[in-house]
Amino acid sequence: MQHAAEELLDAVLYLPPDEQEGVRRALEKVTEWHAGQKRESGEAFVIHPIRTALSLARLSCGSDTLIAGLLHDVVEDGAESLMTVEEEFGPEIAKLVDAVTKLTKLRYAGRRSERQIQSLRKMLLAASDDLRVIFIKLADRLHNVETIEALRPDKQQRIAHETLDIYVPFARMTGLWWMKRIFEERCFPIAFGAIADQWSKAVRTERDLLAPARAACVKKIADVASLSVDVKITHMTDYELFVKCNRDPDLLSDTSLLDSISVVLKDEGASIADCYRILGDIHQNFPIRIGALRDFVSQPLPNGYRALHTTVFLDHNHQVRARIQTITMRDYATIRSFSSWVNDKKNDLYSALRVLHKRYYEPEEYLHELKEGVLKDRISVFTPAGDILSLPQGATGIDLAFAISPDFLPRVIALRIEGMEYEATHVLSDGDTVELILQEGPADQGEKNILWHRHAKTSEARAALQKKASLLPEDTLVRQGRMMLENECRKHLLPVNVLLGVSHLYQRVAMACGRETIHKLLKDLGAGFLPIEEVVSAYQNLIFSPPTFFIRLLCWFGILPNVRRLQKEESVVQLELHAVDRPGMVHDITRVIADRGMNLTKLTAYSTASGEGIHHLWVKVDSFEDFSNLYDAFLDLPDVKSVWRVK
Repeated sequence: MQHAAEELLDAVLYLPPDEQEGVRRALEKVTEWHAGQKRESGEAFVIHPIRTALSLARLSCGSDTLIAGLLHDVVEDGAESLMTVEEEFGPEIAKLVDAVTKLTKLRYAGRRSERQIQSLRKMLLAASDDLRVIFIKLADRLHNVETIEALRPDKQQRIAHETLDIYVPFARMTGLWWMKRIFEERCFPIAFGAIADQWSKAVRTERDLLAPARAACVKKIADVASLSVDVKITHMTDYELFVKCNRDPDLLSDTSLLDSISVVLKDEGASIADCYRILGDIHQNFPIRIGALRDFVSQPLPNGYRALHTTVFLDHNHQVRARIQTITMRDYATIRSFSSWVNDKKNDLYSALRVLHKRYYEPEEYLHELKEGVLKDRISVFTPAGDILSLPQGATGIDLAFAISPDFLPRVIALRIEGMEYEATHVLSDGDTVELILQEGPADQGEKNILWHRHAKTSEARAALQKKASLLPEDTLVRQGRMMLENECRKHLLPVNVLLGVSHLYQRVAMACGRETIHKLLKDLGAGFLPIEEVVSAYQNLIFSPPTFFIRLLCWFGILPNVRRLQKEESVVQLELHAVDRPGMVHDITRVIADRGMNLTKLTAYSTASGEGIHHLWVKVDSFEDFSNLYDAFLDLPDVKSVWRVK
């Protein structure tokens, strides 16, 4: 313990003398307050807060943050009260300590899982105003992960999964790549066991196959570079590849996904022009993949990342990405300055956390919003004007429209990517150059924007859509909610007219969804406050397990069908699509299918006397989720009136 304390005092010499003295006093107090306490490993408990503060000192944090890191467990572990902390160290530090203090059983009466989510909500609510809370929690988690072997196996599993799900994304978003790597390398084997072991073996096998050619490439780049450079292979963690390849080992054969080559100019005074000079050297000596060049030097990413990316071919089926940076660019990318995050109140993380806490979510819903809206991996999308926007992976044209300008959100009707038109709900890819196609005149999307609530991935865009919907007349929201319910029931081959026509049924469904009446349910559906999946699931549950004799009778007489679900294996779904009979409609339909990598096995189409085109489609799909997204994409096509699932 004495060694750790001395190490901390040496590490904070960058602080002014009076602030160093404040850290010294906090160290004395925390040693006194945690006296006699032991960790599960048997070591003195005070080692943990000291190691937490050491990690914060590595980031050159201010004295208040360091002191809060030292004191972060005194209240949670009952060593001292929050009032005493405030009396000794002031309200600012007490606020930080309280933010990272978990809710105890006495303070929250819910189940353990709910208590953990509510503790997370409490911490992130404070972080939405002060990101120092995130840094303290990351430093705390780092030491917990480094000593995880001392815990019970079940506790190791819980902490490992939580770290991968929550703290790895936060480490990535704050630019603490060294910390992210430690989290992933320590937690992946614990969380996934035998699966992780098999995956790691598959990664090693692929790396061994590529190693000779990549080593030769590293040497050649160093030889042909006209300036002195440090060239090396940068290995991704096994977990990073696990996520990137969606757990599919077959995708590891795509050599462009596996690792990269780092090229860093050795001269600390190297200029931006020197980066382009090295890029030219590489392009003169290697075949390159056209279209893969990304210039994040002249146009840095929103988080400040700068580098030149290019992809070279080592042979016809072996390609690797090279990343060119100065020392300053590399250091910024690998260990972001603490002050650059905390002082930038307009950064993406502050913004996303604030939007997350603008409305109340139930615990599980909150966790979903956090993972999908805040912690998702980011992609970079270019506008025709050359601007770069950072969006969560899976973001659609709806999210892009809001990110460019909230005024565009109600007016976007389609996208143009590399000259091709796509529906507004099209999922964007990293590196896409996207042009919004906006409606001329007053913004009026009719009923189509009811799809957007479920296809917007950013919390900001969803909140904007909900705010816009709240201004609509109640009867409009009810009508939109009914349309949404009709479409979702058609996907599942569920009779919506029976549901909405039998009061005993719709009252049961409304109650299961926490709504007093079907009117309130439809209104909340139309406004985007109630997920359509929750309503359909409640309807299905009534059919699976009829709670009353009346519902059993409806099932017995075939008025309510057996719930039909798509099998997990590949299935052929038959659809009937009604649309305006116009040139290009068949092309648009087949393009939507091809965009999703699906196979159209049969298509027939004919025109009616009223000028309507009726299209019968047979499409192979792998899952209900894929089918649902395809169905919604058809609805979002211009001039499509309705879509029906036949079988």
